[in-house]
Amino acid sequence: MLQSPEVADAYDSLLGSLRIAGPLVSGNSVLVTSTEPGEGKTTVSLCLAMTAAQAGQTALLIDGDLRRASLAAALGGADTAGLIEILLGQADAAEAISPVAALADSAGPGAVSFMPGGHKPALSLGAVDWAKARVAFKSLSQAFGVVFLDSPPILAVNDALLFAGIVDAVLLVVGAGKANLDEVRRAKEQLDAIGTPILGAVLNRFVPEVHGRSNRPYSAYYRGART
Repeated sequence: MLQSPEVADAYDSLLGSLRIAGPLVSGNSVLVTSTEPGEGKTTVSLCLAMTAAQAGQTALLIDGDLRRASLAAALGGADTAGLIEILLGQADAAEAISPVAALADSAGPGAVSFMPGGHKPALSLGAVDWAKARVAFKSLSQAFGVVFLDSPPILAVNDALLFAGIVDAVLLVVGAGKANLDEVRRAKEQLDAIGTPILGAVLNRFVPEVHGRSNRPYSAYYRGART
């Protein structure tokens, strides 16, 4: 995920920007979402958790995409209780959270833990008492340096807006050349109605040949070249 110095530096800069924006004090949570599928929000969530761990934080990564559990498939935990059981009050954190062994060597001085979406279907969200869920979610978040909740896209289903009400901040991932401006505006309007602060947007999958100049002219710096 963070193989190249350029990618690692980009995520380190993003994490630093989030800290400057204010929400990444210990125990705070960030919802990572997008306007539509395929914009890379899950990759951004995972890389942010890894970057936080490399900086010495304990990071919790939550698979909140109850309809397409790609993180659980990659990291394990698909057969355990998860987020939906926590929100319904049917499980505690010890049952739903586990360290990510696959990332142990790359996590640096910190650590990454993972919570899957859980066993129950997304329709179970209709049975959640969101006032109680907000308290329970905040309580489990305080055991970590930072929490990243990967959610479904805003315009695809209502789940992300429900989750936005229990986190401390929202980060919107926008796929370069995929989402259009009207879609981004609609997503922002829906998030604004929830009232949770929006930290900003990440322009993801940027292709310099298509979308313009990037930091590529400076890539020699990472290889130790003198120019």
